[in-house]
Amino acid sequence: MSKASKIYNSLSHQQKQFFKEKTLSATMKVKQWITFLSKISTLDKMGDGKIKRLLGFGIAAIVIAVISAIVALVSEVIEILIGSGILLIGGILMLVQRSAAKKKDINNYLRQFFMPVLNVLKDKAGEDAKLAASLDFRNPRKVLDPVRSTIGTRKQKMYSPTYIMSRVTLKDGTLLEFVVKDDIKDLNWTKRSASGKTKYKRKTKFVHHCFIKMTLAKAEYTWNGTQDDGIEVVDHNGHYQVKARIKIKKVGDHVLHVKSFFDTMQAIYALFGPLNPSTSASTRRDDSEEFHDNYMFVPYVWYGGYFDEYDYDSFEYSDTGEIMMEDEAANVFDS
Repeated sequence: MSKASKIYNSLSHQQKQFFKEKTLSATMKVKQWITFLSKISTLDKMGDGKIKRLLGFGIAAIVIAVISAIVALVSEVIEILIGSGILLIGGILMLVQRSAAKKKDINNYLRQFFMPVLNVLKDKAGEDAKLAASLDFRNPRKVLDPVRSTIGTRKQKMYSPTYIMSRVTLKDGTLLEFVVKDDIKDLNWTKRSASGKTKYKRKTKFVHHCFIKMTLAKAEYTWNGTQDDGIEVVDHNGHYQVKARIKIKKVGDHVLHVKSFFDTMQAIYALFGPLNPSTSASTRRDDSEEFHDNYMFVPYVWYGGYFDEYDYDSFEYSDTGEIMMEDEAANVFDS
């Protein structure tokens, strides 16, 4: 039995259902989210590797088969032609297997964005903090109807999937809500060259969006009165309400880098001064082991550079007992 099969067989019924459907709305403790998703994230990484290998081997087998067939026809060696046929069939079978594997693929926002955020929230909110989330890691081109338009001579199909909606209360009492979504623009057009040849062109553009809303208590923070680019602060009913938006345009980049999220969190907290700073953590940034061990527990320190040291796919999972899901909805950005 393969390693992937062993991991899959060890999943609970709920985990297998999520692995199949790729959608979930639930409220669980942070540590339970990590336990629930870690094995699935590992399976997805293995699946991505398999998809990549099958594509490479399949194309290579078909190319070699075609070249061998040409050689066989020229040299009139029947054995080479038979070998070419076997290679061609093998290459086609590998591409068919790749197509089947892609149907099981989970969007990379799970392991390259949500899992890193969960592992930081384990420190920032506490592993027992309740986190509400609505997740949709399906292939948007398969489940969404595109908005069709024409831009000049280019035909465009745009998909706008929302992958993550989440809400959690941090250790400092701050309510953090965030939404992650994309605008995926598939463009195609024809172009005629000077020689009269018609070429068909295709391009995909991604616009990554992340909306962050935070509600900070005045009993914990004082605002310095300034605004930052893309960050709005409002004094509202005894709290500071902060809204921030991340927008990044890419060509061929399928996932918003999680560092952008952490950098924005740090930029938000930089606008505030803590009224009750932790005395257990270092107040200066250096390379000491003490600082590395302590500052991740300070709610108002979110250094994105620190997290770059991690391999996002290497987080260990630990069993935390029965996973209880509550019916509480995420309801991010109701206001």
